[in-house]
Amino acid sequence: MLKNILILLLFGCGQVCEAQATDMNEGDYFDPLLNPVAKIINQRVRLVVSEDVLVRSVSKKFPRVGEIEKVDRQFIEGVWWLTIESRHSSDIEQSVFVAIRLKSDDEENYYADSFWTACTGEGCGGCDFKLQMDGCFCRFDKPGEPGIPGACYQTTSDEMLMQKVLLKQKR
Repeated sequence: MLKNILILLLFGCGQVCEAQATDMNEGDYFDPLLNPVAKIINQRVRLVVSEDVLVRSVSKKFPRVGEIEKVDRQFIEGVWWLTIESRHSSDIEQSVFVAIRLKSDDEENYYADSFWTACTGEGCGGCDFKLQMDGCFCRFDKPGEPGIPGACYQTTSDEMLMQKVLLKQKR
């Protein structure tokens, strides 16, 4: 009888210790479902997560994001978006533009929404996204060929793009 009680106590302590370790480790991660991407500070929407973490969070599910040129936030049609401009990972000449819609809470935090759109260029040195232009468009001519327009193709999804990642990358 005493042996069974001791086993139950040890089992219970193990679960409590494991739960505490999990809680402590949660602080080591950026989870887009739980952690804000941006916050209103001094009446401006500012990123509160490093660009490196945001890019790794997107790259985990969208590996075409290669060499990053710019991470920003844009106000498009009355909604804030996290935007990432980059070069295609397999072809530096190709442009990639990713826009992830942000949703706010009552405390002026902005979280990643599940809705996102991506513009990937073919022969385009700079894809962009404007609703007034029906989505994706190429800002520049084909690289190395002035006067020849490039093309940008649009992908839109309502599946969560950003993924949970470590705040600090292991070296």
